[in-house]
Order: sequence, then structure tokens, then C-alpha cells
Amino acid sequence: MSGFDEKNKRFRGGFKSFFSEWMILFLFIFLVIICCICSPKFRTTNNIMNVLRQASFISIIAMGEFFVILTGNMDMSITSTIGMTSIFFSGFVVNSGMPMWLAIVIVFAISTLMGAVNGILTVYGKVPSFISTLVVMNIMKGIYFIYSKGLPISGLPDSFNFFGAGYVGFIPFPVILMILVGVILYFLTQHTPLGRSFYAIGGNMEAAKLSGVNVKFVGVLAFVICAWLSSLGALGLTAKTLSGNVMIGENLLFDVMTIVVLGGTSLAGGRGKIVGVIIGALFLQVISNIMVLLSINTYWQWVVKGIILIIVVVIDSNTKRD
Repeated sequence: MSGFDEKNKRFRGGFKSFFSEWMILFLFIFLVIICCICSPKFRTTNNIMNVLRQASFISIIAMGEFFVILTGNMDMSITSTIGMTSIFFSGFVVNSGMPMWLAIVIVFAISTLMGAVNGILTVYGKVPSFISTLVVMNIMKGIYFIYSKGLPISGLPDSFNFFGAGYVGFIPFPVILMILVGVILYFLTQHTPLGRSFYAIGGNMEAAKLSGVNVKFVGVLAFVICAWLSSLGALGLTAKTLSGNVMIGENLLFDVMTIVVLGGTSLAGGRGKIVGVIIGALFLQVISNIMVLLSINTYWQWVVKGIILIIVVVIDSNTKRD
């Protein structure tokens, strides 16, 4: 093979790899262009800010799930973490008269415990993460349903609404929070030894052990980070309505999983980017938004999201075989 042919082969391989890695970005840009053509309302500033705001908290929750999937596991208990945070925080503040900062500390302590139990059962107990997190999900769901009797808890202070629906200038505060969380996690995953450890475990656990990674600690930490970000997202969702609700996270698991995989994170672990998760959240929200603007039946969103998930999982499976 000539030097030119070899160089050309490397170029094609590099371009293919680059396109594969950032395919979601190219698809997102294409989707936005199509939406702008189909609906003039889509490209208004108010609508764009609405899309960003709607994607912000689910993006934060998905960034937490990203860490668990990155290690080759799956956290099914995020719906209970969200419900627990929403109902306990509201109950502590409204019913018990607790200061908001103290209520936040307590619900984060509970979510830390939930994440740690998920991690310990999975990493130390060798229970498949799908099963261990389902068990924790059902136990916690029973606890907060007993606490609230299944009823919403309203009456949070109006000032708390800023966290979920406030603006800094013309930019929604949730969008700023999403960007801040994304920047911090990008730095963690791309520029720290701890961040690279999550990739190492998902890529090859035995090799990670041999390279000195504390795989058990990092494995448990992934579940704890997921619980933290689920609680943060839950506080934002609760702040929007100033009401705690046991059902607040019930329909989010499918969207979160779709966002993470759509963003380029491999279900086998070891591959993915925080930026991809954020783009995946925006991609899904743009689809929901344009369907509303075009007056398409809401139930079709479920169909479209299901098709999208099937496609990206098939692509992910074939990529692994290649």
C-alpha cells in the first residue's frame, strides 16, 4: 500500500470516528433546521427559551444516570429518588415548618443513602443493577406513599419558585443551572483521574483493577452521583409548581434512558460524553415541542420516542460488534 493510500485510509477512519462520535450533534442541527422550516413559531426567542427550560432538569437527571450507565450498570430507581425528594422536601417545609436549607440537606442525605444502597447491592452484593435498583425503588416508593398518603403537598414559599421558573435577565435560571452542572461534570469526566475511572470500569473492569482503580468505590460513587443529580432535578421540578407530588417522576425513566443512549453513551459502558447527554435532552425536547406546535396528538410522542430508542440501541449494538 502506498503512503498516500495509507494516509487516505487513516483520514477516512478518523472522519468516520468523528462523525460517529458526534452524530447526535449533526442530527440535532438537522432537526432544528427542519423545525424552523415547518413552524415559524419554533424559531421565536420565547419558544427557544421554553425548549431550553423544559430540557434543563431532565438533562440534569440524565447526567446522573450517565455515570451509572458509563460503568456498565443501570439505575431504575431514579423515579423513586425524584418522588422522595419532592414529597419529603415539601412535607418537611410545609408540614413541619423546617427551613428550606435544612430540608434540602436531609433529602440529599436520604438520596445519598439510596444511591449507596444501590451501589453496595450491585458492586459488593453482585446483584444485577436492574434488580437491585428496582428493589430500592419499590421500598422507597412505599415509604413516601405512606408518608404522604399518596397526596400532593402544596404551600411551598413563593421565593422557591425562582429555582424552577426564575430568570436571570432573559435566560431561565434552570438553563444556567444545567450549563453549570454540565461544565462541572465535563471537567470531572475529561480532566480528572476520578472521571477517567468511570470510563475504565465500564470499558474493562479487570484492566481498571490492574491499573490501580478502586473499582468498588467508584462503582458505588456512580450510583450516589446519580441519586444526587436526581434529587437536584426533582427540586427544580417541584419548584416549578411549588408542590410536592409522589407522581412527579413516574414518567421520566424512559425519557432519561432515551436521552443518555441518544447522546452516544454505550449501554455496555465505557463510552459517552456529558455534552452528548445535554444534546440528547435538547433533541428529545425539540421533538416534543414541534409536535405540540404542529398540533400532533401528544400520544404520538410516546411512539416517536420509542422508535428513536430502538434505532439508537440497534446502532449502539452494531457499533460494539464492529
